Amino acid sequence: MRTVLLLALASAASAQVTDLSITWVGQSCFILKTDGGPTVVTDPPVASVGYTLPSVTADAVTITHNHTDHNNSAGVKGSFTLVDGRPITARQEMAAAGTTFVLIPGFHDNQNGTARGPNTIIVWKQAGLKIAHMGDFGQDQLTAAQLADLKDLDILFIPAGGFFTITPQRAAAYVQQLNPRVAILMHYKTALGGSAQVAGLPDAASSFSPLIYKPAAVTVNRVSLPLSTEVSVMQPASDAVAVSAATFAAGAPVAPGSIVSAFGTFTGSQTTGAAAYPLLRKLGDTEAFVDGKAVPLYYASPGQVNLQVPAGTAPGQSLLEVRVGGQSRGRGPLTVTPSAPGLFAVTNENGVVNSAAVPAHRGETLQIYGTGQGTVSPTPDDGAAAGSQPPSLASLPNVFLNGRQLVVAFSGLTPGLAGVWQINVTLPSDAPTGTALPLVVVNGFTSNTLPVSVVQ
Repeated sequence: MRTVLLLALASAASAQVTDLSITWVGQSCFILKTDGGPTVVTDPPVASVGYTLPSVTADAVTITHNHTDHNNSAGVKGSFTLVDGRPITARQEMAAAGTTFVLIPGFHDNQNGTARGPNTIIVWKQAGLKIAHMGDFGQDQLTAAQLADLKDLDILFIPAGGFFTITPQRAAAYVQQLNPRVAILMHYKTALGGSAQVAGLPDAASSFSPLIYKPAAVTVNRVSLPLSTEVSVMQPASDAVAVSAATFAAGAPVAPGSIVSAFGTFTGSQTTGAAAYPLLRKLGDTEAFVDGKAVPLYYASPGQVNLQVPAGTAPGQSLLEVRVGGQSRGRGPLTVTPSAPGLFAVTNENGVVNSAAVPAHRGETLQIYGTGQGTVSPTPDDGAAAGSQPPSLASLPNVFLNGRQLVVAFSGLTPGLAGVWQINVTLPSDAPTGTALPLVVVNGFTSNTLPVSVVQ
């Protein structure tokens, strides 16, 4: 009987866990959809800001203050309830979308609103999670009254671009003070839009460590929340998505000189691959541009284009655009960090791909092939194959096999290929043995994991 009761309680608890999907449109606009429940849209912007508000039917729309990059409720569909912070001068509660929204008065600046006016913090619960949207918060300190409503937050949307709002440094201090389970940065400049005066990446996120990179849409629930505060930057929603060609990890950054896959609807693009090096900057009628500059292409098709990020691309967020016949077919952000390791494959000393059927032996050398190496010296021309004396990295990455660090003998570009990173490691005489041992490369970020088999 006791076992049956425990199973019933566990089943009931599981049934109460509700998913919440969060999509960042850009600026301070998020779309929050509860699985089987309401949809809330926050601070919808006008199109001139640079972000496209998707066709969405909302149950509630929140507005924190009366600026056009936050108050475009006319762009949202549905018979929604407007949770309007513009007239708020004292704390207020109102019902909408089956929950209670708490509107907390505050200021857009650190001069009691004399510079940029009022700003209302909005707090509500959705999918069992306590959420706070700070709007264009500009105060140097939270008041005691504000703090009282901002306790025990699960999700905090907080501006980090500075100039019009708090600085990234102040935002980091507030995150530490409020200690939410998840803090998501907003209102900073991206490749798609935002004011020229506000900070972009990496500056907007420079005060946060560690930092988690996320795609434009994520799903969370009460069970999946991290135990300690996690600070995230999301990519703004776009019609083209760029990822490492080695991992396809949505939202993860890429590195200068690396191989990237862009996914979207590239109508009119013909399926074709590069025939020789140096890589061309146009395959058929298809071109890809990073910050307005045509880049080398490996492959083109109606749904995927593989390209090389220019080696001189600075850390931050660049604009990627795919054109077919000179017409734009997709645009999206390309988040670039100094290195971003992604692994394709591991081969044994004889060049055969490592597997359970063809394992490596202790004492042999493994070749790891990936991309995301970052700057190498000397730097080859974009799209050019590395020569027989391949460029190498200034510092060696860390390679771990089943948690055991391996000695790196070489780290650089693969001869005869463009953008492919090769790492040679030696298996010691006491290397771990087994089937599908996890191998990762750490170089700023930790790579995806590849299975490696080793025998004596």
